[in-house]
Amino acid sequence: IENIQVYPHAFDEFQFTRNSVISGILRVALSGLVECVRSSVFSSLGLRQMKVDAVLLRYLVPHFIKDEYGTPDANACTGVCNVIDNVMLNAEQRCVDPEVIGDDEYYDAEKDEIVTPFILVQQFLFNKNDEDEHTMERISFS
Repeated sequence: IENIQVYPHAFDEFQFTRNSVISGILRVALSGLVECVRSSVFSSLGLRQMKVDAVLLRYLVPHFIKDEYGTPDANACTGVCNVIDNVMLNAEQRCVDPEVIGDDEYYDAEKDEIVTPFILVQQFLFNKNDEDEHTMERISFS
């Protein structure tokens, strides 16, 4: 079993800024997710759900963490996104159906259309109403 080093630097180098704290928390949480994924087996539907979750996380992370160039947090957002990529690589390695690994288009039988994880996340987060405002609405994933 391979161990993951979550924070390879000494804690005296750690700055207690909002960016550092949130990126540190997300790295620890996502490293735990990597370990959970590494001990699991995924069906094709499970891998598709992981892809949708990864796209959602990649969309939300830049809203909370910024890459502040010229500071110790220079690659904070990039580092968290790399851990998300590591989660997906491990999930793809543990999928029992190798045909769906590179497939990012899914057929939605209810709507009779092809959707991607990015489109599903957009539909989940933003739904235009009559006032032309974005409201959150939950949709069903098939």
